[in-house]
Amino acid sequence: MDSEVDEVARVLLQMVRNSPEFVQKAATQTLGLMVANVAPARAMAALMDSGLRSCHIQVRKCVAELLLSLMQRIGVTRLAGTPRAERLAHVAGKLAQDCNKDTRHYGQEMVKMLLNDEKFKRLLEQSLSTHDL
Repeated sequence: MDSEVDEVARVLLQMVRNSPEFVQKAATQTLGLMVANVAPARAMAALMDSGLRSCHIQVRKCVAELLLSLMQRIGVTRLAGTPRAERLAHVAGKLAQDCNKDTRHYGQEMVKMLLNDEKFKRLLEQSLSTHDL
């Protein structure tokens, strides 16, 4: 399934955006199962590539929640050594400033986690103003 993660994530996020509420919930649950059962790096890349460009609030909320769960599962110290560290810091900062309160909450939780690591702290300071931090 790892090879198809990008396409599956894109389709499920589209279902979150364009479906009735019960289908949105099923798609969100399916995304959660996908994230739990594929390589964390692949899941993180697919979520950041497919979901963060969306203008739909539910999609960004879903992606923020799943990214936070991935960060908690992987751990900040392991993430700091990856090539995606800079992008993840930028994404967390962007989600922490989202217009939706739930998405903003997940983004702020990500930023709090990232501030515990020196590398991420520097990356966050580069991508966010001191006032926003």
